[in-house]
Amino acid sequence: MEKIKDKIEEGKGKARKKVIKAAAILISAGLLTAGALALVDNIPEQGHSQNTIQGPEPVVLEIDEEDMAASSEGEEEEEQEEKKRGFFGYLKAALYGMLTAAGVWIATKIPWKKIFSKRTLYILLALVLLYLCARYILPEYVDVPWGPDKA
Repeated sequence: MEKIKDKIEEGKGKARKKVIKAAAILISAGLLTAGALALVDNIPEQGHSQNTIQGPEPVVLEIDEEDMAASSEGEEEEEQEEKKRGFFGYLKAALYGMLTAAGVWIATKIPWKKIFSKRTLYILLALVLLYLCARYILPEYVDVPWGPDKA
């Protein structure tokens, strides 16, 4: 009887961990999708500039009827492109959300405790120190292609 209770408790613990991982995946995918949609909605218009000339002389243009017809056709084409770009923007945002959810799901399957032990932390710190020495200290003493005068 005790073994059954232990197995039930063990199953509850595993289920709780899986629910937490699933919630993390859903939250991260939702946040990325919301951010991507906000980015798509707030893309600035092309050619819009905040720099304006103060007090310019008025410019008077004479517009022919032919020019008006050509400009209205151009505006219709621009509107259609904006609608199409909006659809593909939303499609891209949904794709990014799905890819992020898949990435987070894969990241939950990686045994991080086995990967980040003290030994690997020391190796990582040594590699970072070696990189910093090669990037910033070595060019002071040796002529290397990535030196400060090459940048």
